[in-house]
This record gives sequence, C-alpha cells and structure tokens, in this order.
Amino acid sequence: MNRNTGESAVDRLIALAQDKPGAGARDEQTDLETVPVGLPSLRELEHNPMWKALLQFRAFLPYIARLLEMTPPAQPSTALSTELRNEVRQSVSALESSHHDLRLVVQDQTVELKRMEEAVTRTREAAERQALEVTELAEDVRSMRSLVKVALVILVLLFVALIGVGVFVLLKLRPLPH
Repeated sequence: MNRNTGESAVDRLIALAQDKPGAGARDEQTDLETVPVGLPSLRELEHNPMWKALLQFRAFLPYIARLLEMTPPAQPSTALSTELRNEVRQSVSALESSHHDLRLVVQDQTVELKRMEEAVTRTREAAERQALEVTELAEDVRSMRSLVKVALVILVLLFVALIGVGVFVLLKLRPLPH
C-alpha cells in the first residue's frame, strides 16, 4: 500500500477499511505497525476492546470521512433562502390545514360517539324494561297456573260430590226390593 508521510491516522484507517477483508495477516501487521509514535503499539491494540469494536466498523469509515468532509455553504443565496422560506411556509400552511381538517373529523367522530353512547344507553334501558316486563309476565303466568290448578281441583271435587249425591239420591228414591 502506498503511504504518504503526511497522511493522518484517519486517512490510514480509511485505507484500511477499503482494503479487502481477505488480505493476509502480514499486510495488516505492516499497516498497524506504521502507527505514529504517540499511539499504542500493535500488541496493546490487539487486547484493547475499544479498538476491536472500532475495527468492526471499519467498513463504514469511508462514509463517515466523507460526511466529515462535507461542510455547509458559508451563506446560502438569498434567492435560495427565500425559496426555502416560501416552501417551508407552504408546508406549514398545508400542515395547519390538514391539522384543522383532522380536528374537524375528530370533532365529528366525537359527536357521533356521543350519539352512539346515548343510543346504547336508551337500548340498554329498553332491554332492562323489557326484561322486567318478561319477569312480571312469567310471575303472572305462574300465578295463573296455580289458580287454574286450584280451580280444577275444586271442580273435580265438586264433580265427585255431585256424583256421590246423585248416587245417594238414586238409592233413596228407588225402592229397595224386600
């Protein structure tokens, strides 16, 4: 790998990241051995967990370096900033109108929910009234059944008494053979 003596450690890391992972261990050793004097040695770096973690992200180093090299322009042109302001204003007004529309929809749905709650309450009250009426009707039917049973028993007793009185009268009215 060609190295300039003026390259920084970041440039070397970027070059390392661009190297193919299949390269031999010998190349990696020589690259790591060219670390400036102020940095730790290769043996110290091998046991450093932070260095191991950084090596896992070496594929992203070129992208990070490019992002760092990007600098915003010193001052945007006034036409661009005016256009940008107008675009932002349009976006904000569009957001406000959609927010207003959403608020109206939510209010409509709230009113509908209240109506539905009232309808459910009325339906529940009607169902409770109907259940009470059914219960009262069932009690009336039971009392009528018991009344009919009592009346039937009385009628049967009266019929038996009538038959008994009829037999008694027939026996008394008819002369007995002596």
